[in-house]
Amino acid sequence: MHLYKNHYFNVVQRDFILCSNIATPSTLPTPEKICLYLETPSVNNSSAVSSLCALKIITGQIPYVSSEKVKVKRHKKSKTHPIGCKVTLRGLQLYKFLFKFMFNVLPRIRQFEGLKLPLHRSVYCFVLKDIFAFEELIPLFPYFETLTGLKCQVFFGTNTKEDMLFLGNGLQLCFVP
Repeated sequence: MHLYKNHYFNVVQRDFILCSNIATPSTLPTPEKICLYLETPSVNNSSAVSSLCALKIITGQIPYVSSEKVKVKRHKKSKTHPIGCKVTLRGLQLYKFLFKFMFNVLPRIRQFEGLKLPLHRSVYCFVLKDIFAFEELIPLFPYFETLTGLKCQVFFGTNTKEDMLFLGNGLQLCFVP
């Protein structure tokens, strides 16, 4: 079991049971999934490939390309253009990414002031503008220099904002008011 997953099951869940009125452990809030997006700066295939490769290097999973259909007036055909790449992390991969993000990536960001409080009761969204905070991408800078920010969505199995804040603080996410 991964260190961060072990921390969730042995520390965070027990704290939540002690601090709230939970009848069964199946109703405890959990981190469900993380969706990561990288948009392509242009509509050519090389930028889509660089987005695919960057997500593969960062997460270790194979991402897929999101595309849009554009109708061409002259030929009356529709073409698909890549607009970005997406990967969804669940289970052990989720905990591995959260651990890497919290203890390797966030400390490398200059002038990091914490993550803003979540606005939704079960989804937390943020954008990491400097993708080179992931040290695996630094040696490959020429291939990824055109990429913009990494969009992250963390889905929690919570019912209220208070539960989400408690879970985020238990997982050591840096929420600031």
